[in-house]
Amino acid sequence: MPALRRLIVLLTCVVAFTAGTLSPASAAGNDYPWRLDTTQTADPWGFTKRQCVSWVAFRMSQRGVILNNWRHHWGSADNWDNAARRMNHGIGPKPVIGAIAHWNAGERAAWYANGSSTANGTLTAGPAGHVGYVQGVYPDGSAVVTQYNLSGTRGYSIVRVRAPRYLSVGVRAPR
Repeated sequence: MPALRRLIVLLTCVVAFTAGTLSPASAAGNDYPWRLDTTQTADPWGFTKRQCVSWVAFRMSQRGVILNNWRHHWGSADNWDNAARRMNHGIGPKPVIGAIAHWNAGERAAWYANGSSTANGTLTAGPAGHVGYVQGVYPDGSAVVTQYNLSGTRGYSIVRVRAPRYLSVGVRAPR
């Protein structure tokens, strides 16, 4: 009986911690509606399906924040910091849940591979840059980022990183 009680307390703590650190939209995992699409066509926001920009537009739309590429000319991920600046969104070095992790073309960032609690690798953006959705934030300033097409396979992944910058679109920028 004491073992069962400890298990219940442990599970309650895990649920309480998760509920406090993950937003409802991001807790869903890979719920992207075009995860099996092979057409390379545009999503409803004007981004190519199964690319990092489409994933972030989809995740942001779940929070009521619309990133319309046709109207606001976000372009490829490499241009997102310029687009955010042009539209007066916050840009800074600290992550916050719901922000956009951003890399310019060829930019590198610390990567926490295989569950490590310290950076032990490097993530390098491709020639079009890279963006991801900040799902969680660690006390050391690293972030849990969900994304598409990091490795060029048009697939979904979750990584712990310290992105070069974070775009505060529809969220309050941390101080």
